Amino acid sequence: MNAGHICQKAVNNLFITITHVLLCGYCYAQQDPAPQINGPRLFGARPDKIFIYPVPVSGAQPIQMEAKGLPATVQFDTQTGIITGKIHTPGNYPIKLTVKNKFGKTTRVFSLVIGDRLALTPPMGWSSWYSYGRNVTQKQIELTAKLMKEKGLQQLGWTLLEVDDPWANQPAKNNPVWAELKTRPDNKVYRYYEGPDNLTTRQGAPRDGSGNLVPSSFFPNLKGMTETLHRQGFKAGIYSSPGPLTCGGAAGSYNHELQDAKFWSDMGFDYLKYDWCSYGVFAKDTSRAEYIKPYKLMAGALQQQQRDIIFSLCQYGMGNVWEWGNEAGGQLWRTEQDIRDNWSSIHNAMKKLADKAAYVKPGNWNDPDILQIGTIGGNDEDGKKRANHLSAEEQKTHFSMWCMLSAPLLIGANMEDIDEATLRLLQSQEMIAVDQDALGKAAKRLKVMDNQLEIWQKPMEDGSFIIALLNASDTTITSNVNILNFELPHLPATITDLWAKQTAHFPEGDIPVNIPSHGIVILKCNN
Repeated sequence: MNAGHICQKAVNNLFITITHVLLCGYCYAQQDPAPQINGPRLFGARPDKIFIYPVPVSGAQPIQMEAKGLPATVQFDTQTGIITGKIHTPGNYPIKLTVKNKFGKTTRVFSLVIGDRLALTPPMGWSSWYSYGRNVTQKQIELTAKLMKEKGLQQLGWTLLEVDDPWANQPAKNNPVWAELKTRPDNKVYRYYEGPDNLTTRQGAPRDGSGNLVPSSFFPNLKGMTETLHRQGFKAGIYSSPGPLTCGGAAGSYNHELQDAKFWSDMGFDYLKYDWCSYGVFAKDTSRAEYIKPYKLMAGALQQQQRDIIFSLCQYGMGNVWEWGNEAGGQLWRTEQDIRDNWSSIHNAMKKLADKAAYVKPGNWNDPDILQIGTIGGNDEDGKKRANHLSAEEQKTHFSMWCMLSAPLLIGANMEDIDEATLRLLQSQEMIAVDQDALGKAAKRLKVMDNQLEIWQKPMEDGSFIIALLNASDTTITSNVNILNFELPHLPATITDLWAKQTAHFPEGDIPVNIPSHGIVILKCNN
């Protein structure tokens, strides 16, 4: 059926009303007691590298698990659902996973993809920065893991716990690094760092006699921490800077790249966030070559280690990082300055990626920053928590659009104070599936209507398309949206509102919508 025929028939066709309901009005069911295998259908690792993959499984306990078709060098823990090991030969290794409990049984084919790419789907987990900020401790990380497991998040794929700044010692005030940085000439390159006296309880020798980074007293046993996380089905992330100081003024990795990479590998870390910060004083200029240089150096060091470590480039989008982040050896890269919990901040981060879907593919992810939902603010006012400045609608839109953009999903919320509304967002298996789709494509913005209704579209591996109707205005939009505004190869047979969980046959013509200010409707269009 051609477009003209659709337009001619639109007025005469039955309409479907997709009414947007306030978040608190949704009827959320408890997680299904029947066993379910969650997460993506594949996982990437490099040949001869140690990797860990916790299979996310939900359902009523006890659950029995088994895996068939595992390579001889790979192990599956039937109690925890954790796959570990290493594979020597590149290739695609399908594994048949089976889980069952008294309510049912399910199977799924899951593939280990051994090659040159990591993070075939966007990383999912939690970061300490907006929860604990400069006051983060090992005890808090371990408590967060326990709470995420208890609240059912780990079972849905939220498996990375990243220890952000500052975990290492801060050099004392008389350390020559402070004077050296101050005497470097102004090269007009971004160079932010704090100190020397902002971390008074975390000062000490930045490195030991062997040159290894020294954790502060708040992290007494890094290896013990990663082992604890791994046993619970989590991956462990760590933070550093290519400069001699991190943003917070703790010790960075300048001139110790290979040693630090080995240290993190030996400690059992699976992810590194590498924050530009003080390195700016050493960059010659703002050329692409200078932006790439420190990241390519660390990427090479990471690849020499015994275990796979996902590499997150954090330099706030300078030099159009989405164009060269892959060349620098990263799997994800920040595209924006730190965002904040206000509509302008998160909407600007979305708009910046409206035309950058072409740079996104498996192992290459645009990262618009940590999710600003739930109780946050740990990096403000000495770690004092506060209420979120985003409304419930804005938080739902925020989470929805990060999933549409195939963005890494790192929770900023403090698990000690997380509320039910935030949990409901994070437990949306439908939206997680949008983010974790194996096709690895990001949404692009198709159109902005006169009433500030934005139309975004994302293709999925199964041939369906996800449409986001985003109300960027300050008032409710009650309007008709014609199917011709979407870029669909065929007229869909059905649509599903992923938040309302309502499915209906799709009529030819207009869709009436009622969307509150800064709210969103997410539609899945199937042929």
